[in-house]
Amino acid sequence: MQWFKNPKRRWLVALTVLAAVMVALAGFKLYQDHKAEALLNFKVTAKASDTTTASTLKTQAIHQFTDDDLVKYRRLALQKHVDRYPNGYLEIPSASIKLPIYNRANNYTLALGVGKSYYLDSKFGQGNVVLAGHNMERNGVLLSNLGQTKIGGEVSLVDAKQHRYQYRVVTKKVMSPYVKLINGHPVKGSAYYLPSANEKPLVTIYTCANHGRTRLVVQAQLQD
Repeated sequence: MQWFKNPKRRWLVALTVLAAVMVALAGFKLYQDHKAEALLNFKVTAKASDTTTASTLKTQAIHQFTDDDLVKYRRLALQKHVDRYPNGYLEIPSASIKLPIYNRANNYTLALGVGKSYYLDSKFGQGNVVLAGHNMERNGVLLSNLGQTKIGGEVSLVDAKQHRYQYRVVTKKVMSPYVKLINGHPVKGSAYYLPSANEKPLVTIYTCANHGRTRLVVQAQLQD
């Protein structure tokens, strides 16, 4: 203990301990950042299935995601195995988008892909399949690349039986989040418009634009 009574030596020990703590904290921060980055870039690859989970069907208030929100809800979605049971896939080659489709839109499903936000009983190739997703303003993450979609470009929906429904993009526009109704029905051209019997079925994909003030809406007509 005589050695430790020297004030200079006590300072040396204190500084050594402090440096070790700072190195440990820095290492932990790097580890956490690495895990968060891995979650931000995670891709669902499970085969589409008719099976679903209670978490997939959960009703939640949906809000615009920050990166921290995405990491939080993506981690929870993986813990609840939501990623294992996508109900289909959305593919838009011109925007390098391939995302799982879920039959509900909540914070778990929208952390992984896109979800039905209207006409929840809609079928691929019929009516209007309305899909919502987040724009994280990060290349390749969720619907961040939706703005790269081309008029005339292809959109595909793939179901649990691996049937592929081919659509072609006919409109791409930024719109108000509020939908105009006439006699209780969404007007033609809106995200929720339901085609009549003599019109081609639609798929509508939309995401936030202008930091949530408006919506970027892409609509495509069934080809095959």
